[in-house]
Amino acid sequence: MTLTSIDPSLLLSNQNTATGTRTGSKTLDKDAFLKILIAQLQNQDPTKPMDDTQFVSQMAQFSSLEQMTNLKNDIDNLIKLSQQSQQIAYTQYIGRTVSWEKTETADDGTASVKSGTGTITGISFGDDNAVTFTLDDGTKISSSDMRGINSNTSKEAALIQASHLIGKKVAYTNDAGKEETASVSAVAIQNGSLVFTLDNGQKAASRQLTKIAN
Repeated sequence: MTLTSIDPSLLLSNQNTATGTRTGSKTLDKDAFLKILIAQLQNQDPTKPMDDTQFVSQMAQFSSLEQMTNLKNDIDNLIKLSQQSQQIAYTQYIGRTVSWEKTETADDGTASVKSGTGTITGISFGDDNAVTFTLDDGTKISSSDMRGINSNTSKEAALIQASHLIGKKVAYTNDAGKEETASVSAVAIQNGSLVFTLDNGQKAASRQLTKIAN
């Protein structure tokens, strides 16, 4: 009996070499889980359909996976809103005079304590949402370095910082207590407080802002 030889090009190892090994995500999301379940139902043996208990168990797993995914999205949105609210709150420090004290370490490992006072002219946020305050003399401090905050404010510095919101879309609470969205078209100081003029003709104080869009 003559045996027919197998074409080497049909071997799986050669197929991977010729066409490239396919790679995909190692994470099974709810969409992939549902596709697998549908494919399993479509290709099951009609004479031996999937057991009801097994099907219910898989649907329960899918429902649990979907709920976990939605929960993660809700938590991410909550964290983002919390960070935005924190950023809005920190803008109230613009123009404030603060006293500070921090420990700095030299290249030789010697530590020294430095202190001073200055007016906050800028605020920046790191990837971990850590806030850094820039003073009028160029000194950069963190919130933990602050030792006191004076009540006097620099209206010019506050106005300059607030002007960065011009053209940005913001959410705010109107006088009726309902949340609306609009873009900032102008900024002014009235009675010692920042007032934002919006493109819908309304005006909102800084305390009324609830969200700043990217």
